[in-house]
Amino acid sequence: MPNRFRKRSHILYILVTLNIIFFLVVYRRLILITSSSVISSVDLSIASFNENNLDGQNDLYSSLSSSICYIPTFDPWDQTVAKTIRIKPIYRCPMNKQSLINIIDNTQLVFNQTVNETFYSSSITHCVYLKVGRNSEEKFFRDWSYTLSEPILIVNGRTDSITDVDFVLTRCYNDRQGYFNGTEFCGYKCLNTIKINPVDKKASPTTPKSPGLVYEYIHPLIRLKKPRFSRDVWLNKENSNWISKLLPSSLSNRSPPSVIMVILDAVSDLQARRALPQTLSYLKSQGLFTFQRHAIVGDGTFENIVPMLFGQPSTNYQKPNMNDSRYEFPRTEIKVDKKTKKRYQIKKIVHYPGPYDDYPFILKNFSKLNYTTFFSEEWRESAFYNLKNGFRQQPTDFYLRPYWLALYETMSYNKYGGNSNPKPCYLNKLLHFLSLDWLERFLTVHHKTPDYPTFGIMKMNEMSHDYLERLFWIDYDLKNFFENLFQKNLLNNTILIFCGDHGHRQHRLRQTRIGSFEVKLPFFSMLFPQSYKQQFPQAMKNLKNNEQMLTSWWDVYETLANILKMVEEPNIFDPLLVNWRSTTTGISLFHPIPERNCSSAGIPEKYCPCSRSTPLDITLPVIKELALASIDHITNVKLKSHMHLCLPLELKTIIRAEVEKLVIPKIVNNKTAAVNFTHSYTVLFEVSPSGGIFESRLLYHEQTKKIQLHSDILRVNLYGQTSACIQDKYELRSFCYCISYHQKLKNNQSSSITVQYASNTTVINSTTTIKN
Repeated sequence: MPNRFRKRSHILYILVTLNIIFFLVVYRRLILITSSSVISSVDLSIASFNENNLDGQNDLYSSLSSSICYIPTFDPWDQTVAKTIRIKPIYRCPMNKQSLINIIDNTQLVFNQTVNETFYSSSITHCVYLKVGRNSEEKFFRDWSYTLSEPILIVNGRTDSITDVDFVLTRCYNDRQGYFNGTEFCGYKCLNTIKINPVDKKASPTTPKSPGLVYEYIHPLIRLKKPRFSRDVWLNKENSNWISKLLPSSLSNRSPPSVIMVILDAVSDLQARRALPQTLSYLKSQGLFTFQRHAIVGDGTFENIVPMLFGQPSTNYQKPNMNDSRYEFPRTEIKVDKKTKKRYQIKKIVHYPGPYDDYPFILKNFSKLNYTTFFSEEWRESAFYNLKNGFRQQPTDFYLRPYWLALYETMSYNKYGGNSNPKPCYLNKLLHFLSLDWLERFLTVHHKTPDYPTFGIMKMNEMSHDYLERLFWIDYDLKNFFENLFQKNLLNNTILIFCGDHGHRQHRLRQTRIGSFEVKLPFFSMLFPQSYKQQFPQAMKNLKNNEQMLTSWWDVYETLANILKMVEEPNIFDPLLVNWRSTTTGISLFHPIPERNCSSAGIPEKYCPCSRSTPLDITLPVIKELALASIDHITNVKLKSHMHLCLPLELKTIIRAEVEKLVIPKIVNNKTAAVNFTHSYTVLFEVSPSGGIFESRLLYHEQTKKIQLHSDILRVNLYGQTSACIQDKYELRSFCYCISYHQKLKNNQSSSITVQYASNTTVINSTTTIKN
């Protein structure tokens, strides 16, 4: 009896102790959470991918005149915007050809005889496949290479399961001149076969291919790469059996949530509401949270994705690599002799940044916890990872860079030199279907059960970046895609992030007042498992309230770190109770976000959407004065060391102007004395001869007429090759109009006139001669 009593007392003691600990944790997390406590400490388990991410941030952000952010409310279809949007009929891909090779069980290739009979008149003699891989040993590393194996014959119309690669390039022929020695398949060993280096550099459209090639298509293959997730190990049941017995049964059945990010390039919140009404309506019926006051923290994809996925400013990742010759790129630059004023060329070496293998990519932390990870971005030249010379080693389990590189070189793609192909098809499908199809197949393999958690990023560019209107084409497709995922129960235990990365920067919409806000307010939304409403009611309430707060990519990073903590602490799991600590200026969206301004949210002033400005008459003398001051800054500050390369800019026209009276005067300490500026102006103007359109924010003192640049000047239209002469300072390209480009343009125009004149003269002389 005493033993039984002591045993019960012991159990009672444990329960009381656990309750006290639970109470203290709840009290600390829900009552004492403040902005100061959020930043006060760093958790060591997350610090591994957060080191030095606050260094110098205080210098990046200057305080605004108000502690509260006011963002005007806009109608997505305001008439000033509606007249700039010209929706074209959806491009229809040709349907006269279908895929000759199908994929079954995600790993096997099967020849489609029906397609052969219908579209190729049964002319196909044989098909082969080549394994596609990464080439991390290219001489000048930019992740621009992929490798091809020797061709492997598809025997009897099908292959066995291919489980050693993620992508295969299939080719079909209508004769046996290549790869065969009589009736025997010999691949590259054939004497009559054109040799192709099996470890090829970046393939080009001119890469020689065997005669008789009539079909070429790249296929992704998907298989399980990680072992089944063990709940017993995750919940530490082996080491903590007595604790496990005290936990509710629902906890024992819990699984770590998957995280899937679908990112649409250059899509603002307003543009998503315009172009994707069906998709948003469906997702909202599933509980979607939309954050309409979400702001960018940098200009383009790279400047926003780095804070979101690495928790550091993008400037930390733009330091030239001086220690690796693979990041040395030869360049030719024009110089001017100060004495003779003659121009001459010099060859120089430019050191590029990279690689990012050792940087704290948050996906790698999830990968260590047995998550299967993936990363995909369609475009070759605008990918955040290869544009900045990203990863030497494959950073995720499924890394689709080689897939996209190879795809653009196959005959199933309409060859086009740049991005945003006028005919954006691959064989018979618009390009966005390739991303959506791959993601659905990936989730089908991994999300049939909760035993294979995933974390991945699918970024789509073609249907939104260069042509804002193309996004209208894919609303129905996106809605169907998400609907299928839900109907197949593939998102049951998944946190979905559906967003843009920044607003549209070069569309004519950008020249309107609404466009100037829209570019700073990207689309951002989140969807959580239905079970979270019952499991974490307070966290879901906080998310709902935070929809109306000023947020940024720093907050998204902290939310991902918070989810990581949930997985690291499964016996607690609650996002409000786990030991998450902010290590940036951001706050996890699971937690209450207070009213704040851009400075406290970590948003640089030039990207701050908070404004109470009002439109102004552009004919006012002060507006021209401000525009001229901005051009003077471009010429004498920005391009001071490059004026031997760039033509001087002149004011052509003023497009738009706004003013905001500062409630609290802005104090700027100059070398002479402090100036209390009273007004903040925004001026949009066009310059000649480049045709560049710039937006400038300036401070102005009403009495003294003093002018001070308030934040950096932004270009809002494309500049293309007009600034290609700038080799060493990428950030100056938006300002420079190259003398060499201007001269080349004049020469081309002159040659065209001369040729036309010479042609006319020849005809006249010829006619005259005949007459004589």
